[in-house]
Amino acid sequence: MKRIAIAVSMSLGLAPAAAFAWDWSLKTSESETVELNSNQFLRSSQAGSVGSYSTITGTAEALTPTSKLTLDGDGTYRKYWGPGVEGASTESLSYGAKAHYEQYGKNKFDREFVEAAWRQQSTALALLNDLGVISPARGFIDRVTATGGIDRALNARDTVSLFATSTRTYYEPSSGGTAFTDTLARGSWRHGVSSTTGVSLSSEAELLAYDNAFSTQVDIYRNQVGIDTALSSVLSFRGNIGAAYLVTDRGVSTSAIGGATSNVPIGSTALDWIGDAVLTYKFMKTATLSVIASQSVGPSIVGSLIKRDTVSASVNYLINSRENLTISASGNRQITTTTTDYASIAATYGYSPIRDISLQFTYRYQHRFASTGTTIFDPLTGTPTVSGTGPADSHSVMFVATHNFLVLPHGN
Repeated sequence: MKRIAIAVSMSLGLAPAAAFAWDWSLKTSESETVELNSNQFLRSSQAGSVGSYSTITGTAEALTPTSKLTLDGDGTYRKYWGPGVEGASTESLSYGAKAHYEQYGKNKFDREFVEAAWRQQSTALALLNDLGVISPARGFIDRVTATGGIDRALNARDTVSLFATSTRTYYEPSSGGTAFTDTLARGSWRHGVSSTTGVSLSSEAELLAYDNAFSTQVDIYRNQVGIDTALSSVLSFRGNIGAAYLVTDRGVSTSAIGGATSNVPIGSTALDWIGDAVLTYKFMKTATLSVIASQSVGPSIVGSLIKRDTVSASVNYLINSRENLTISASGNRQITTTTTDYASIAATYGYSPIRDISLQFTYRYQHRFASTGTTIFDPLTGTPTVSGTGPADSHSVMFVATHNFLVLPHGN
């Protein structure tokens, strides 16, 4: 009993010291967005709408000389009015939480980290944000994710990274969609050729396991080689290129035989190239041009396989300490059960009248070209992949007001 009493006393004595070793900070933000849109959901027949989006976020951060713990939480409420939202969900919720812990080694390239996250959002909002699809779907999508990784500097020129993550996606109610698990592991190596240039190799494997009638599995293997270089003090480039190999086991095949639809499990393979490139040019002291191009193959938020080709360019101009202007243009191709091309241009003016307050005014024009193909629903998950096959345009004006609060700064 005496030994237990001594142990308890020592524990109580050490607890405050351990607690005070963490340097905590706490910050929050709230933002309100109002959008006027001539065709919010890119329908073939235009009709206007008004959208209101309210978002609250909070971040707590704890630091020690060798580690960092970050706790994040956020919530967003969206509401739409007007003839343009007829037949669609007029309100939606999205919220989530994330915990991230990392520990550092002898330099910034040596670290280990773990992360856990949970997010819930309306199914209709998830389809709209990821695929641009308007759907009257009800209910929610839940995503639970566990992640971990290690970064190591082998020497002054070589670094290696190992990364693994797994996400379970399911629906409330369960009839809202096909639940699936997405697990990915990646290893990469970078070698510094000089002080301004490096080359890299990466290899990853992704497994998609669906809770459909056939328990379909899709394996995706990606291998890439890359280069990053500072061509001058104002010009830099980073690029990766490689291949993606997809293997489908017990996949879904839909064919019409004698006027009836027959679904039978099949196996298949596919090979395609993937890559990305980023060119950054600081052509003025206060202005930067960024050009990005990429091609990717992988799952959407609802598990449907999708190939995306994207090209975008943007100019960010810092007018003064309170004002900035961004002009951007982009084009992308989305290949699912159909092929659809999109193009958009946007201009955003940002202004900070006082500390912790920021205002943004954005104009955006978006065009959807006519789709090729007639299949609207993904046979693997049963979810819609396009909202229409004809051309459509939209003009939108958006105003965003954000207020940031530093509740507790570091050092207190």
